[in-house]
Amino acid sequence: MFSRKADGPLSVQIPVPAEDRPAWTKVAVIAAIGFVVGIAWPKLVGVRLGPSVPEASSAAAAASAPAVETVPSPSASPSAPVVPVVAATPAPAPVASAPPPLSVTVGRGVVFACKTADGDTLKGGECGSLPGLDSIVMPRLRKLDECAEAASMTGKVHFVVHLDFPRGGLALDLGRHGVSSPDALLACAKADLAGAGVTGVQHENPRYSVAYTVTFAGGSGGAASASAQASPSAAGRTPSDAADGAAQVVWEVAIVRDAPKTGKVIARLQRGAELHIGAPKDGWYPVKYGDGFASDGWVYRGAIGK
Repeated sequence: MFSRKADGPLSVQIPVPAEDRPAWTKVAVIAAIGFVVGIAWPKLVGVRLGPSVPEASSAAAAASAPAVETVPSPSASPSAPVVPVVAATPAPAPVASAPPPLSVTVGRGVVFACKTADGDTLKGGECGSLPGLDSIVMPRLRKLDECAEAASMTGKVHFVVHLDFPRGGLALDLGRHGVSSPDALLACAKADLAGAGVTGVQHENPRYSVAYTVTFAGGSGGAASASAQASPSAAGRTPSDAADGAAQVVWEVAIVRDAPKTGKVIARLQRGAELHIGAPKDGWYPVKYGDGFASDGWVYRGAIGK
């Protein structure tokens, strides 16, 4: 060390070895203070010095991970490592959608012709109106949604109601249509209108012809009927004609008449009923049915898969 006095000579001081060593006591004190401030104190007061792993995310990741089962290899020795097998999660079964229900909409009646007491024929508006007729006819035509033959229908059918007030009755005919089995619908409609009286309907003329439009939409009976026609019966015979003239009913209910088309309904046969059929006439088949095939009647061709 050099020192110089203002008025004295320059002098040099050399430190002894004991004075040239580091002060280890001070170093230890400084290190202890740093440890307490940097590490011990945050732990004591609960202070986090860095980010932690989110517990919720870890739990979700563990839940979504596929289950792993360790299965020993068949050819491995007892000391060999086990082989991890990941359990496959079964795919959810497809949910079949329900078919839409059958919808039957009936429009209000339209008078398109009538006859006067003198026998003259009038058209449309010349005939006047028939108050009260719709309340009799429309609810009965809506019952066509209960007709088994209507289950597969989609389209419009025009029914013509003929009113004969002197006789106090009505008759039903089939008009224009856009469905596959209109005769079967006509049979159901006639059955629904059977016994309907018209004595309370106000009128000016003795006879009228009134048109009602019925719209069919939805339903799944068509697919069921097609499946029944395509598949063999339990006896190993198809619903169509066999070599011996036998057939089966493929509709849910088949209407049996005493004459083709407009004959009186004499029976209703369930699907699968056995029949003996003859030569068709205008789309209708003469059939024998019942015990010992002792009963006779006529069935529409669609009812037996024709």
